[in-house]
Amino acid sequence: MINNESQFFYLAIVGQNLHIDYFESKDSYSSYQKNYLMPDTLDDNLNLIVLSKFVLEKVKDFEKEVGRFIEKVYVITDAKYNKFSLSLKNKYNSDKIKETDVVRLISDAKQLISRNNKDFAILHLLVDKYIVDGEEYLEFPENRSYKEFIIEISFITVQNSTVKTLNKIFKDCNIEVKKIISHQYSSSFAEKSDISPCIAGKKVTDGINPSEVMMHNLYNKKQGLFEKMFNFFS
Repeated sequence: MINNESQFFYLAIVGQNLHIDYFESKDSYSSYQKNYLMPDTLDDNLNLIVLSKFVLEKVKDFEKEVGRFIEKVYVITDAKYNKFSLSLKNKYNSDKIKETDVVRLISDAKQLISRNNKDFAILHLLVDKYIVDGEEYLEFPENRSYKEFIIEISFITVQNSTVKTLNKIFKDCNIEVKKIISHQYSSSFAEKSDISPCIAGKKVTDGINPSEVMMHNLYNKKQGLFEKMFNFFS
């Protein structure tokens, strides 16, 4: 088998279905896809051992079929999610809006959400809009002077127990989870022709939503504004 960092694997656990997709390169459509019916759902923790064994068996079968080892994977889950929204403001600064203003406000928001929702893990961080002196913007308003600058932000989260369960399953398979993606969020970018929920999940990690703050620098590519500013987030 060939191990190549340019290969991408996505795995979705949606309902009682396990989808595994192999993408030959970052820009490729799904090169190979399999769908398996699981013996149970993730909601039943009593069957965690059974699920881990099932996933390991299917991963090994998939590796044999594509001739590639799966060492790292992006995971899509339809586990129940929560969405938190808040607004933060920077007042009475006559200077032009700086990237550092955005970094500080979003960092403060992330810490606030994490501190007050310790049972939840943040999967997606979205900038809903910017408000400069009462005027709304969907994109970063560069070079604008202001007296009041507001950012409205949303966080999509799942329970920490879900993250621990997924990490445990894939640790038992000797696979590193690179990122967990909310299926409810990623499905908004799905097309009717998509044969697997993994395709929409890949669109998310590829940056299809310019309003999402990428909390991981996943690929060696030209970085956008948010990736430059926020790839230090854990």
